[in-house]
Amino acid sequence: MLAQNHRDFNNLIEPFEEKMIRSIGRILSNRSDADDALQDALIKIWKRLNRIRVHANPEALVLRICANSAYDVLRKQSREKKHIPLDGTSVKISDPEPSAIEKIADWEARKEILEAISRLSRKQAELVIMRYVQGLSFNVIAQAQGCREVTARKHLERARIKLRERLMHLAPFI
Repeated sequence: MLAQNHRDFNNLIEPFEEKMIRSIGRILSNRSDADDALQDALIKIWKRLNRIRVHANPEALVLRICANSAYDVLRKQSREKKHIPLDGTSVKISDPEPSAIEKIADWEARKEILEAISRLSRKQAELVIMRYVQGLSFNVIAQAQGCREVTARKHLERARIKLRERLMHLAPFI
């Protein structure tokens, strides 16, 4: 039975392993964090293998699990930043290469966008990640979410409105 599960797991993951890695990498800029998120996603996939086997669109469900794992890493980092020690000990903050002002500005904007996404409801955040990061169609998103396509579109529209309000200062003249 275990050998069969291993074969099923490998057969499930192999066709879109690259998509899994890319979807996590688009959300997390740090390679180490992306590796951790991928491992967490693989564990979740293994635990839910029977459910994924019978899902209408296993690829969409697996990519959703990957996005959620990456998103969990972002939430954890956000919580850790809120708890800065008051005793004067140094806090380890990872910065990108500050070689050019544009790189810093892009990094800050990306960080702010991801933080704004993290303040959305879980369903809205999932839809934003699935649509704009993973590039999935509304049909695939609706199947993964277990809802109708029109419902997925409506949730995404509401998420876009919230993001537009929260991020208007990044592009005030658009």
